Amino acid sequence: MILTEYKFRPESDSRAEENCADVASKLKTAFGESTDMIVINNLQVEVYDRQITVDQAVLHTYGITLINSRMLYGKIEVNYRGEWSRSIKGRDLPMENPIDLYKHVSKALRDDLVKHVETIMSKHNGVQKSFDGMPIELMFIQAPKCGLQGNGINSSAILFSEQLTQTITRHFNSYKKRVYQQFGGMDVFRFISSDMFACADYLVGNEIDRDSYPVAQPDQTSTASDQPARPAKRVIVRTRKLGGGPGVIKARTIKPSRKKMLPPEAEEAN
Repeated sequence: MILTEYKFRPESDSRAEENCADVASKLKTAFGESTDMIVINNLQVEVYDRQITVDQAVLHTYGITLINSRMLYGKIEVNYRGEWSRSIKGRDLPMENPIDLYKHVSKALRDDLVKHVETIMSKHNGVQKSFDGMPIELMFIQAPKCGLQGNGINSSAILFSEQLTQTITRHFNSYKKRVYQQFGGMDVFRFISSDMFACADYLVGNEIDRDSYPVAQPDQTSTASDQPARPAKRVIVRTRKLGGGPGVIKARTIKPSRKKMLPPEAEEAN
């Protein structure tokens, strides 16, 4: 589902806008009809009294992905101190480190959600659900002709736009798998459908109206009561023979008792 559409920003470089529009188009194609994914374009987050625009944010059942698709274009170099610079007309001009910036954005976003948790998250069995353990993943989209080089780059979260939707889907499926396998005994954060839509509406400043949200599809996994009854396993009972030594009675040979019912007169006599 696309909650807010992509809007052109004239103050940005044309190469930045081209890359951002390409990312928005791919997200719309992949998740436009999905009720498990909500895409927000140009999300505004306040960070230390500064308004930061997150190019794309994807909310899904197991967390949030923040995407920067406007900063990695042109010729960029990162030195060993982690300082970023962009070459413009032969001059190396310093630029803001997008990875450090989005780490601050992630923290500010989480703090804001925690502050308004009672408005966004519902209660379960009388217990207020929280944002504890909610994953906020950061992804940075490199423009096709971007020359990114330097020994101070942590490239684990830097992708091309062609890799983005597959990466988000892969992460979604890995979290979904962990829900049922519970690796290491750890709980996995999970939105219920109405809470996810409430969170998305809160982030863009819309009124939260739970009655208007799509109803989540029933889970494909069935409970134990829905499973067909399995045939009972054969049981082996070990006994002792009268003459000594162990004996074996197979369960299939055990029959119900055929003790005859005595008449009332006989029972009184006994």
